[in-house]
Amino acid sequence: MWTFVFVCLAISVTGLHAEFTVTVSPSVKVKENEGVDLKCSYTADFGSAPRVEWKFRDLRGSQTLVYFDNKPTGQYAGRITVYDGGLRFSKVTRADTGDYDCEVSGNAGYDEKTIKLRVLVPPSKPVSRIPSSVRTGSNVRLTCFDVDGSPPSTYKWYKDNTPLPEDPTMFPNFKNLTYKMNIFSGNLEFPSISKLDTGSYFCEAFNGEGAPQRGDAVHMEVHDEDNSQAPAVSSSLSTETQNVPSKITMNHMLEKQYGVFMLQESIITSAIFTDGSQDSHQPSLQASKAFPRVKSLEEEKSLTLSVYCW
Repeated sequence: MWTFVFVCLAISVTGLHAEFTVTVSPSVKVKENEGVDLKCSYTADFGSAPRVEWKFRDLRGSQTLVYFDNKPTGQYAGRITVYDGGLRFSKVTRADTGDYDCEVSGNAGYDEKTIKLRVLVPPSKPVSRIPSSVRTGSNVRLTCFDVDGSPPSTYKWYKDNTPLPEDPTMFPNFKNLTYKMNIFSGNLEFPSISKLDTGSYFCEAFNGEGAPQRGDAVHMEVHDEDNSQAPAVSSSLSTETQNVPSKITMNHMLEKQYGVFMLQESIITSAIFTDGSQDSHQPSLQASKAFPRVKSLEEEKSLTLSVYCW
């Protein structure tokens, strides 16, 4: 009688299905000048001493090495520490906003993951462009921009210290106003401005990371088209002051009413004020015409101011 004995052998094979996986927190927010940890963990299959590198890509797409060959690169020395499981900033600045790639390699395996870091910055005082004098019926755009806020600010406009609604047609007190407001770009546009739009305007920037910041208020006067006392003014001109060449006489009354005037590259391109007396009333306004290039301001004693004004 034959007896058969079956022997089963269990063979354990390791390494055939190794998992090389990197895990991160995909998005991190931190206030400016505070510290932060960017967590990056990886599986044991990379081995006991894997190679870990960190790279940074800013908002413009430029890439920089942060941690390479087991040490921080120049601009990060003294600011970061790399440890088992992450990268630590002692203090961040707004320039640190961007994408951080954690790359791990070892035992012939490789994986990488990206962490988005956003450094939160309160808004700064916004820069606004508001003309002081415009013509009835013209298209006028007021602009407002906060250069520092992160995340980007949204904007609100005020007229005579009263907040303007984003959509004036939704409110009875504003239904006769025809402006268009973009709270994301900061633009306040009047497709066909009217005298109802005369007033003092300023904008406000807000991003939730600090107190709202207000720009300077500027009074915008809307004149009728046939108003001979008001020179035409481009709605795109800035409210910033420009210097007037010392050899050009500025009428005091005109300066008081309309602000500072500018002669652009010694070229008179439009109407010229010809009354140069210092104590006179409102100066006269010639018909609009082009003048040739002025060789010397001293030769043109009659030229007082160009029409470029705000």
